[in-house]
This record gives sequence, C-alpha cells and structure tokens, in this order.
Amino acid sequence: MKRLLLPMMVSLGAMVTGTALADETRFTIDDFTASIDDYALVDNALFVPPQDAGPAKEAFEGTLSISETPMPSDPAEIASGEVLGKNPQLFPAVDLSFITVGDDLVPATQDVIRAGSTENGSSFWDIIVQPGKVWSIGDDGWSRASFPFSLIHMIEGETHNGVAMFLYREGEVSDLRYQILTETAPFYVETYFTAAGSLPAELTSTTVDNADALAARFEIARADAEDIRPWSALEKKVGAATLEGFDSDIRPNELLLDGLMVEDTFYLKSCPTPAGELPYCDRQRFGVWSVSKSLVAAAAMLSVSKKYGPEIFDMTITDLVPEAEGIEGWDKVTVGDALNMATGMGYGQREAEPKISWSPYTDDYYAFYEARSQEDKLNLLLNAAKPYDWGPGAMMRYRDEDMFLVGVAVTNYLKDKQDPNPNAWSFLQANVYEPIGIHDMPINKTIEDDGSEGQPLTAYGLYPTVGDLVKLARLYQNGGRLGDEQILSAEMMADIATTSEPAGLTTGQEAKPYYGKAFWRYPFKSDECTLYFPSMDGWGDNRVMLMPNDITAIRIAANWDGDESAKNMESLIRTANAIDPFCP
Repeated sequence: MKRLLLPMMVSLGAMVTGTALADETRFTIDDFTASIDDYALVDNALFVPPQDAGPAKEAFEGTLSISETPMPSDPAEIASGEVLGKNPQLFPAVDLSFITVGDDLVPATQDVIRAGSTENGSSFWDIIVQPGKVWSIGDDGWSRASFPFSLIHMIEGETHNGVAMFLYREGEVSDLRYQILTETAPFYVETYFTAAGSLPAELTSTTVDNADALAARFEIARADAEDIRPWSALEKKVGAATLEGFDSDIRPNELLLDGLMVEDTFYLKSCPTPAGELPYCDRQRFGVWSVSKSLVAAAAMLSVSKKYGPEIFDMTITDLVPEAEGIEGWDKVTVGDALNMATGMGYGQREAEPKISWSPYTDDYYAFYEARSQEDKLNLLLNAAKPYDWGPGAMMRYRDEDMFLVGVAVTNYLKDKQDPNPNAWSFLQANVYEPIGIHDMPINKTIEDDGSEGQPLTAYGLYPTVGDLVKLARLYQNGGRLGDEQILSAEMMADIATTSEPAGLTTGQEAKPYYGKAFWRYPFKSDECTLYFPSMDGWGDNRVMLMPNDITAIRIAANWDGDESAKNMESLIRTANAIDPFCP
C-alpha cells in the first residue's frame, strides 16, 4: 500500500464521535477479569493513582506476555486492509518486563520493542513503553500498576499514545485494560483513531535481568528529569493577558501538547485527549518526525565537529559512503550539503524557478522509505537521484534521503577515526544525550537481516519526551554549551543562532524563508528590528522554536491534511515577544 499525497482521511472529530465515557469513579477487580470486546473510552483519571491511593502492597518484578489481540476502535475500521502486509487492527504480541522503584513502575527497556516490523505475527505495530506508577486501594490484596505506551512502526515516525493498567498479587497478574488516545501525524495508517479494550496477559517470569542496574539508571534519570510546571504558574509569572491566544490557530483536535520555556523553565499548557488530559504526559514519547533532523543529524555533526574539527562538513559523500562511488553527481556533494538538504541531487522539478523546496514523493521515495536495510536504502537513494543543473550547495530541496546519508557518513567517519562509539547513534548518546541528562531515547533504525543494531534513520523516527525536547532546545539556546563545557562546535553553530541578517538557503516560503544545517529560520520584523530565529519543524506541524531571549515554544501536533491554520505560528511568536520583547 502506498500513501497518496492527498487521500481522503477520517476527521479527527471521529475521535470523539461515538466515544462512551464510562460512569465510573475507578475500575473494579471485575473490570480486569472480564473480556472487553466493545469500544468505550473511560476517563483517563481511572488509569492513574487517585488522591486516596495507598502504596502498593508489594513490589513487582517480572515479565508480562501479551497475546496478539483485536483492538476495538473508533472508527471501527482503522484501515481498509493490510498495511505493508500487516494488520493495524491488532495489538501486537509482546513481552513487557518491569520492576518497581518505590512507587514507580519501570520498564526493562524504553527502546523500540519490535513486533509488527518483524516477520512474526500479523499485527502492524511495534511498541515503546515508558515508566508508570504502582499503588493500592484495597482490592482484596491486589496492587495496581499502570504505564504509558506508544504504538509505532519501525520504518515510520508517528506515535499512537496510550495508557495501560493491570493488577498484580503474589505471582499473579490480571489482564490489561488499555486505551489509545491520540497520535502524531500518521503516514501509512492514514486514519486517526482511538482504541480501547483488554489484553490477555500472563506472568511468564518473576525476575528481570540486571534489575539492580536498571533501578540505579532509573533513579539517575528521575533525578535529571525536567521540572515541568503548569501553565497557571506562567500566567501568575507574566499575567494571563500576556498569554492570551497562545497557539490558538491550530484546530483543537490536532493538538497533542504545547507550552513555553521561559527563564529556563518549561510551562505545559495542555496535553489534551478525548478522555481528559493524557496520562503521564511528561513521560509519554512522541513521534516528532523531521524534528529528528535537528536533534539527530545536526546534533551528531556538531558534536563530531567539536571532537574532531569541522572537516566532516567539507568531505564528499564519496569520501565517506563507498556505495556512492561511480554514481554521477555524488562525488561533488559534501556532507555539509546533505545536512542543508542542498545536494543538488533528486528527481523533482528540473527548473530552478519558480523555487520549490519540496522534493516530490514519487515511487523512488517510497521505495527508499519502505526499504528495511541500510544497504537497500543506500542503493535506492543513491541510484535514483540525478544531478540538477544548479549543482550542490546552491538550492535547498527537502529530502529525507539526504539526511539518512548524513547519518551513514557520520558512522563511517567515526569508524575511520576508531572512535570508541563508532556509530552516529551511540556517539550521539555518549557525547550529547547522556551529558545533558537524557538517559533513554528510542529511535527507529534500519532492520538488518543479520540481527545487527542497524543505522538510525536520522531523517525521522526519534521518540523524545517533552522533557527531552526541553533539554535539547536548551543546549541549542546555550550555543551548544553545557555549563562551562562546549559539547557542540561553537564555530559550526554560529549560523544556527538568532541573527539580524538572513542565514541559510532560501526556501521560497514566506513563513520560514531560510534553511540551513537542519534548521528552518523564521523572520521576526517590527519597527525596532528584524531578526531570524531557528526552529526544528516536523511533519504534522510539530515545532520546537528557538526564539530570542532563550524562549522556546514547543508544540506537538497532528496536522495530517496540511491545514493552513496549524502552520500559522504567529500566536506563538507574538506571545514570546510579549513576555520578553525581542528587540533591545
């Protein structure tokens, strides 16, 4: 199945239509023993500890084995047939291992757990699981456990965010109750949907490997977690009138999360779903699509440049990607050109004017997108693209393929340097993410037949929490410094910072007229000054906008059909300027 450029879609309004919110104050034990075959969302508050909750009656350690199970959903049909040969109407069969650390339920991994992207089973979905909570409220000796999760697929970039809950007691577990509440913009599964039901579960182990190390790592991550404050605290700080109208243009049912970082503190405005605020919003992971370009490709290049100097920017693709040798055009393209998405290679409009910044999504693109291994992706993207007359470095054309090349080039460069982390992803984790306090970050990677780790997709496929986005935005706002330590190349970051003059290549787009090093640049113009500030943008109109005065606006959204209201960022910019005027 191929995604058409402008297909029909089910409106997000369908997420609410037909939804039944149960008239309950809490789940009973019977709610975990009876099969739930009919779709009905319940209030999200039922999945988290109530105010009168007591501590769990016992700790939990073990593995839940979940069977592949049909998902009752709204709309009732998630897809008209199979997607990439798999069924998106099925919850995947997975093994989920947890321990408890105090009242926290900690998964053994927060990485992608592959299911649908493997040859096993019929479900389309892979899954990511995040930490949750344990508690008790009587229940005849049972304790309760809940956790946030996301259904994903390893070659894509969206998340379908939900929450699940089970009971446990003396080596027994109940079935799971779950609901899937919201999603970032989909690609192959074109329908916006919610789902709810129960999942048969079996406790197949009562121990977890390396439990002590897992607990110690979680305690470090918990200590490093962002202190996310409510919007009301920002209203008290700057006045409600100052914030009026913030992010008000986007259609409400397309908004997943938004807020502002002001004076180094992030204030969360909303995390809405059809059944109330999203449980564990601060722990949920979101598929931010091409925001990954700034947080993976750019961050890796800038960190490598800090350690080894900026030479990698000027090395050619054929210097670092042997598969490109002998293919016309690639010997003239530098890795820096690829980071600018200005390779001068592609299969789009051959004329330079009128300027078109988007490379078409042709069969060549879909072949690259669906290819599973690094070898297949490289073979397809390198051979399909033909040189444009204007050559590399002259014009920006938006190409995921170029960003994937950046990741491969960085990995090969690190291998040549015999770096202790000879992969773009492991290098980034060791040199950027861990130092700034990000200890778990999943990303989609190529799927290799030999079972090797795979190459990060680089162009999309990152799954950060809102706290992760705050930490990485802060790093960029601080010019690549962590305290007194420079961890990203200051020299190569100079043209990413806010400037009074245009920086980067022209895009032909009025709202964001320049692009460079995986950052869009937005203009701010007033009688007092003209500024251009960087932004990390992703499919669905996700935004991490690095505005002047260290104010960062973060919005996660699902604008699938290209509605212009979601693209209008004026209310976010206007609010930030009202808090602390951009012009001195």
